[in-house]
Amino acid sequence: MDSDIEILSISPLLIGLALEDVRALLDISELRTYNTDERIVEEGTPSDCLFILKEGKVQVEKGDGAQMVALATFSLAGDFFGEMSLIDIMPRSAHVRACAPTTIWAFPKKELTGYFTQSPRAQMTIILNIARNLSLRLRESGAHIVELTHAAQGK
Repeated sequence: MDSDIEILSISPLLIGLALEDVRALLDISELRTYNTDERIVEEGTPSDCLFILKEGKVQVEKGDGAQMVALATFSLAGDFFGEMSLIDIMPRSAHVRACAPTTIWAFPKKELTGYFTQSPRAQMTIILNIARNLSLRLRESGAHIVELTHAAQGK
């Protein structure tokens, strides 16, 4: 199995998809590279695609430049971000920056929509995977809020 297909097959976003679906998704993806500290996503811009990390490290950040707060870091091949672009029509909710030389697959929303029309089973699998991962991320955020609240209260 070629390494791109192997990485995509173990991505939490694509887990459970048939090999032919993974290959088809790879065919509609765009391979993009970024240098350290280069912005991948700009908060407030249109949500036009989602991303899967091939190699490197990215950080999801929110703030006004000097006061950026790290919300999440992704460094494992197959990690994904930008999935909210498939869920809602709102602009990007945060910045994403490369923390090292980084290569990602971008999956444009328009191409994904066309593919999902042909393969509703793949769409359902991906949406369920997004839901599972959003649930996990929400639980982690909740636990982090509790830790920060206790720290602020001196507990």
